[in-house]
Amino acid sequence: MARKRYFNTSGPNIPSRHYTLNRQGLIKRGMELVKEERYFTIWAPRQTGKSTYFRQLAEEYLIESKIYYYEKQFLDGKKQLAYYCNSLGLDKGVYLVFCPTGVNYPETVKEQKEIVDDVVIYTYLVEYDDNKWN
Repeated sequence: MARKRYFNTSGPNIPSRHYTLNRQGLIKRGMELVKEERYFTIWAPRQTGKSTYFRQLAEEYLIESKIYYYEKQFLDGKKQLAYYCNSLGLDKGVYLVFCPTGVNYPETVKEQKEIVDDVVIYTYLVEYDDNKWN
């Protein structure tokens, strides 16, 4: 007997188990923004589908995130993402790096679209104020 679907109020939303709004238009727009190398923010109250949206978007792109500490770690992260993409049969990935404000970064630490080990990597830098996190 098939399990009945229900409204989920916590944790990840799984469309086969939970009632889910179709967000294909929003997913498509998110994909366009990533391809155009543009930033976007999903801003909404809790339990409205923000995490579900990014999980659905990640079905098209593998998203790797890091906090920037030093250049070698930044560069190694791209190779790691390319390795993961290749192992999953994906030809593109998003590298999201959180960078503390007020740091002079090397020239290699920049937003760009590049090919790493036959995978298109879209790198985005997101600055944050380290003092507000502590």
